[in-house]
Parts: sequence; structure tokens; C-alpha cells
Amino acid sequence: MTTSIVECPHCYYRFNYEFIPSASFYSIRLGTNRIFKCPQCKELHVFKITKFGKDSSLPTHGDNSETGVGAKVWALLLGPLFAFIVIGFFLLFAFQLFGVYIIFLLLGIVWTFAYIIYLYLKVSRTTNSKTYGAN
Repeated sequence: MTTSIVECPHCYYRFNYEFIPSASFYSIRLGTNRIFKCPQCKELHVFKITKFGKDSSLPTHGDNSETGVGAKVWALLLGPLFAFIVIGFFLLFAFQLFGVYIIFLLLGIVWTFAYIIYLYLKVSRTTNSKTYGAN
């Protein structure tokens, strides 16, 4: 596991974050940023994981259910993708048109990317408004 020192942009809680590079089952990875819950304030925030190393004076939290984004977010992220794929398969076998399956597959992919962008913007906006005292 790799460790990075991160700080919550809302409550300024600093901790060591243990994660697997290039993968995550509990957070949403966006390049050097990850969206996960702060273990202190329990809210979703965007964390930059660029300060690698470990500070022994800070508590350590891992990429687990404590910091995970939650089942609701994963269901809204992946549920429609799987639904579009299943509907596309049924229509593919019913009408024998491969193009129909591709359309539903693309709809699922577009939904997934759109939801990730929405979540990133929402988390960034709430983080910035709470940090700087704006409404």
C-alpha cells in the first residue's frame, strides 16, 4: 500500500491515507484527486493525494468503508450503466440490431461520466463554500 498525507479542505483534519495506486473500491479516483469521506467530519470532499510519505504523528486511515463514498453513490454511478447494458442486450437479441446495443452502451457510459462530473462539481462547490464561508 502507498501512503499519502492529506488534509480535509473543510475541517482541516490531517491524516495518513493508505491506498492502492491506480485502483480503489471505496473512493472515486480522478487523476491525483480522489473523492472520499473525511474520517473526521464524515462528508465527501475532493482530496489531493500528491504528498507521498507517512507522518507517524498523524492517524492513519485507509481506502475502506470508513472513508468510502457509500453505496448510494455507487448505485447511482453504476446502476444505470448496468441497466442500459442489460436493456441493450435484450434489444439486441429481440431485434438483431447491433447498433441498438451500441446506443444503449454509449448511453450508459455517458451517464457514468456525467455523474462523475456532477459529483466532482458538487463536492468541490460544497467544499469551497464551507471553507470560505460563502453560501
